[in-house]
Amino acid sequence: MKTIFSAIIVLLFVSCKGNTDAPIKTAPSHQKAKKTVHSDKDLNQTETSSKVTFNEARYSDVYDAYLNVKAALVNTNAAIAQREAIALSQKVQGINEISDDTRRAIKILITEGDTKTQRTAFERVSKDLELILSENISTGTIYKQYCPMAFDGKGAYWLSDSKEVRNPYFGDQMLKCGVIDSKLGNSN
Repeated sequence: MKTIFSAIIVLLFVSCKGNTDAPIKTAPSHQKAKKTVHSDKDLNQTETSSKVTFNEARYSDVYDAYLNVKAALVNTNAAIAQREAIALSQKVQGINEISDDTRRAIKILITEGDTKTQRTAFERVSKDLELILSENISTGTIYKQYCPMAFDGKGAYWLSDSKEVRNPYFGDQMLKCGVIDSKLGNSN
């Protein structure tokens, strides 16, 4: 039993080793997540990004809107996440592949002013959009990223246009906690 517990602790520390700006810390309780960012700095900003084109422009519009919601959650800004989710809702209209569950999750992103609830809905949106977007990439790469500590250790995925991790599930609390799980599309 001690061996299993030790292995889990080591795995958690190793999975967030890419965060070189601060020492590794224990994941906070998701219920204690901050509701607003205390900085005007855009925490979602990265030095690299991958340009992606899709078979149809509507998928590009959906992806861009999704990335804007992700950025708002990285910045722990519920109001901006709501506004960007409205844009995402408009972009997915007419796309039959979008499930009813995902449409409900987008509605939660719009109606809830709490980042904890929004982050839970965002996970559902990420799952559905991964399938839809990956099937329609013409050129470029989308990075599927993963945080093993999200949702009290359950873990969660999201999509990104950068190799650099910016965690939408923890924002500034654990900004760079996560790894690239896979690449969708063509590798650059």
